[in-house]
Amino acid sequence: MMRFEVPKPKESLLNNGEPVLFKVLVRDDEEAVRAFFHDIPDHEVESFRDQVPDPRTVGTWIRQIDLRRVLPLAAWNKPQTRLIGLASLNRMAGAYRHVAEIYVVVGADHRQLGLGSSLIKELIEIGTRQDLYFLKARVLVENQLALRAFRQLGFEVKATLEDYFMTRDGKTKDVALMLKRLRFDLEEDFFYLF
Repeated sequence: MMRFEVPKPKESLLNNGEPVLFKVLVRDDEEAVRAFFHDIPDHEVESFRDQVPDPRTVGTWIRQIDLRRVLPLAAWNKPQTRLIGLASLNRMAGAYRHVAEIYVVVGADHRQLGLGSSLIKELIEIGTRQDLYFLKARVLVENQLALRAFRQLGFEVKATLEDYFMTRDGKTKDVALMLKRLRFDLEEDFFYLF
């Protein structure tokens, strides 16, 4: 059986020295989430699963948070006046209950400061504490910065899904399916060391 615990708030520093606070998203954060997604460029919003610019979508999503299924992690500026990044750990069910898919979105003014990598690291820690076996991410192949960040944190490209993503205007793009193993079979892995 998988363990579950709500992570405690945690402080971190970005590459520029700016302090940030990671904490689980709560219902009272709805307005901050709306403001965050309002500032994301349109060409990026189209890659999201849900239509987050629509206030009704955000409202429904936040009111129906089930932390055992989806754990949304928010990155706040230090005075906690503005959301600067969001990530989520989305647990799968049934035969795939040992796997979670992760999503990461970083605000435009906090990119290339290590925030995305820090959010991924936090999700790796949370997934490990929850006894998950794998984390999965789908990344547009053209997003080389994100691919590099995931690779540096131990994710491997397991497949390239050609034409898997379609833009609003009908253009298709390739998607990299990436996995990170969190648990290992020590006997099997030990055998391969010799």
